[in-house]
Amino acid sequence: MKKMLMIAILCSFAFSQAYHIQSYIGIKDGVRVADYEKAMIQHNKAHVGLGAVNTFSVVNGPNAGKYVRVAAAEWPTPLNMVDSVYDAMSNHEPVAYDKWGNMIVQSGGMEFWTLRPDLSRNMPTVEGSDINGQQPNFITIYYYGVQQGGSKNAEEVFTAFNEVAKQTDSTRPWVAMTKTLGGNVSVYSYSTPHMTMSEVLAPAQAEFGQVLSKLYELDSDLDSKVRNGWSWIWSETWRFRPELSTSSN
Repeated sequence: MKKMLMIAILCSFAFSQAYHIQSYIGIKDGVRVADYEKAMIQHNKAHVGLGAVNTFSVVNGPNAGKYVRVAAAEWPTPLNMVDSVYDAMSNHEPVAYDKWGNMIVQSGGMEFWTLRPDLSRNMPTVEGSDINGQQPNFITIYYYGVQQGGSKNAEEVFTAFNEVAKQTDSTRPWVAMTKTLGGNVSVYSYSTPHMTMSEVLAPAQAEFGQVLSKLYELDSDLDSKVRNGWSWIWSETWRFRPELSTSSN
């Protein structure tokens, strides 16, 4: 079974540090999507074992139309395996008739994210690629850009929000991470797997509003902490593409 971004999450507690490795990749002008994806499938023959990858299409947000390639052989990747996984993904043997490299536009290089179980909630515990017995089709991610000197305020707000959210009856999972390497590293991300697009709309937004309202009751200085914590927020949704992914076997 394919390993998704959210799988085997219990493993994260076994490691002092666990990481997520990903790359955004675009399509060169003039290249047809069908040809691009066909070439990716051919190229994927090199991505096995520790070099296995999951591929997602970005369906909305600033990166819409691009693809995300995620390290899949070991998720989350413990610190003592990062070098091996990176090398296997980046330095694999060439594949015959591989045309994909001439079709891609690299966007920002490879990113490394540190998993934050302390800021996460209802993390999936199913061993395998499914969540609650089902294969999730989408992952929606919210990114928060921390302003200079804003780390303390951001940590306080995210920690308090998580504690209040735990008191609700919601089973909505989210996995928190902080960027470690790759472009701007002063970024937090919150990822939620879901089966349909509607799942992250009304129910999730209603829950967010309830938690935020409670947080304001508990902290009269919340607005100040937010203003002095992060300076931008944006989100995107990834669609899992099993036909463009590979196996660790």
